Amino acid sequence: MKRLLITLLVLVSLGLCAVCVVQWQRETRLRGHITDLVKRLEAENAARVEAERKVKEYEKEIERLTELRAEVEAKLVEVTREYNDLSRDSVALGITIAVYMRELMQTQANFSAAQSALGQGSNVMREHSAAVTAQNAAIEKQNELLKQLARERDSAIEKLNARTIEFNEMVEKYNKLSKQR
Repeated sequence: MKRLLITLLVLVSLGLCAVCVVQWQRETRLRGHITDLVKRLEAENAARVEAERKVKEYEKEIERLTELRAEVEAKLVEVTREYNDLSRDSVALGITIAVYMRELMQTQANFSAAQSALGQGSNVMREHSAAVTAQNAAIEKQNELLKQLARERDSAIEKLNARTIEFNEMVEKYNKLSKQR
């Protein structure tokens, strides 16, 4: 009977050893899974932190581009307004030049009439001589005014051309910014 108990004791001990080995293997596998899960969690946390950092960078860039766009649009409105003002000014100068040209033509016609009248008599010649002198002074004054208006018109056109160039550059910048978005 002693032998039977010893054999049973050995069998139970071997069974317990087998259970321990199975538990150790299971525990090893579970620790491996836990380690894998911890690594995946750390990688996901790192990816989340990086994503949040990029979101903040993108928000700053969007804010900067929005401010830049607002500045470009404000400049575009300003340049358009100045362009319209210069266009109206150049039209007004053209009308003024036309009026002075009409007056000059009338004065020249009066001068021609006075010259023909001079040929008819010396008394008339003396009277018209004073009128012609006055008309010549008026013609010279109108010529000076026409020259001044032409200079102003040329200056306005140069300003208009400069504004148009600025306007075109602003539109190109705006278009580039629009395409980037």
